[in-house]
Amino acid sequence: MAVKVDGVEIPEQKILSEIDALRPAYVEYVQKHGGEPSEEQLRDWAVENLVEGVLLRNEAIKTQPVPNEERVRKELESDDYSAFPEEQRAEEARVALQQRRLLREMRKGVKPPSDEEVRAFYTENASSLMLGEGVQLGHICRLVTPATRANEFLELLRIKSEIEQGQIGWFEAVRAYSDTVERDLGYFDFSTVRRGELPEAVEEALFALEPGAISDVIDLDIQTLHLFRLLHKEESRQVSHDEIAADLKTVLFERAYQEALDAHLDALKATAVIEGWSLPEKKEPTAAQ
Repeated sequence: MAVKVDGVEIPEQKILSEIDALRPAYVEYVQKHGGEPSEEQLRDWAVENLVEGVLLRNEAIKTQPVPNEERVRKELESDDYSAFPEEQRAEEARVALQQRRLLREMRKGVKPPSDEEVRAFYTENASSLMLGEGVQLGHICRLVTPATRANEFLELLRIKSEIEQGQIGWFEAVRAYSDTVERDLGYFDFSTVRRGELPEAVEEALFALEPGAISDVIDLDIQTLHLFRLLHKEESRQVSHDEIAADLKTVLFERAYQEALDAHLDALKATAVIEGWSLPEKKEPTAAQ
């Protein structure tokens, strides 16, 4: 039986496409929560997403002012509507503008968290708000191709030997030999690199260095080879309230907005005429047996 929402049919092909798009995130979520992925549950989640999309679209059309032709023209120029038939693109752009306005209004209705609420959240979760071990790195980077990789590898070994023998200083070598010095001044990432941000083998090699030590030649990707120098090492530590308060305020606001949106969608689904699909009791992973 076809799925219909207030008379609007959701094509089966659209459901199958949504299932494919949702599958990776669904499997990750279910496994993370100790559940067993289920095709039936995945289809339910996909259909529910599409049902909610239809309901938001209908509400936006009913409640939001119709954008003028100039705004629609700019929307068509700024986004890609090529997936729609040409005669339908203006209408899709118009509805997209109405939906965005609807969601903006909902966001405006969400009260930002107070400083006291942020402080209470920080206190409650302080033990998990840790800044992992980190390193600050300098590097000499050589841009390579498959044809030049071997020679560039040997060249970096020669440069490392010159530095270690005192024939040239590190910063002098950076200026003379790094292909990226004009844009990065010899610093890798301009910030502290934390555990988990680099491939595991690279991370282990770099975090094992002592301050001032130079790494072996490291193959970070297919386009570059590097010599790294450890400039500074930071131990893991507790993040202070002042460091993270702004981020926590954003997290709490987004959580409140999502809760408000979910409640609004639940209300719309409760009053909608939905055929060919029954609303699941709740979006929770199926427990593993």
